[in-house]
Amino acid sequence: MDDLSPPAAGTRVNRQQRGEQRRTAILRATWQVVLRDGVRGVRHRAVAEAAGVPLAATTYYFKDIQELLVQSFQLFAEESLMQFTQPFWAAAEQELDGLGATVTRDVVADILCDRAAEFISLRLRDHREQVVMEYAFWYAALHSVELQAAVREMAQRWMGLLMPWLRRGMVDEPEQAARCLLATVRRIEYEALIEGTATHTPGWIRAALAYQIKGLW
Repeated sequence: MDDLSPPAAGTRVNRQQRGEQRRTAILRATWQVVLRDGVRGVRHRAVAEAAGVPLAATTYYFKDIQELLVQSFQLFAEESLMQFTQPFWAAAEQELDGLGATVTRDVVADILCDRAAEFISLRLRDHREQVVMEYAFWYAALHSVELQAAVREMAQRWMGLLMPWLRRGMVDEPEQAARCLLATVRRIEYEALIEGTATHTPGWIRAALAYQIKGLW
């Protein structure tokens, strides 16, 4: 007689784990396709080939390309924030806290310029592929309401990392100032990706930041 008993709990857990591993592999493979072909190159077949899974696996885990793109970006954004962005600004904030309660706004502005310039330089030098992918997703969001929501969430978390500096510097409207500063960071990074160092002098990143940051007060 055939054994019709349900699978053991351990077997179900193992299947769930394998399913989650395959799903994550598909999301990460989407990054490879975006880097190679851009967001428009993301197709079920291309992602399946990059992930080394059957074509049917991509449609099993994701109802359409839009869902795949959104969840891929969400995973990318979370890892990017947790592995580099948040640790960097947490360490910078400790430096700010160590200055004491009487630090002047000019000192806050100078240190923020230094740390923001360092942050951008490290991203462009050590995390260039991630920066390229980030911008690819951001521009794709112009044509995707679902992706827009994910991009806005990432931007809000970035702004949250800048807010302690702006409040400490007694900026009148810290949230608006954070938006302006984030826009400046994006502009600098985009210019650096497109133009490289051909049209810029040493120290141009800090100089561009200082022009914006010191204008916030």
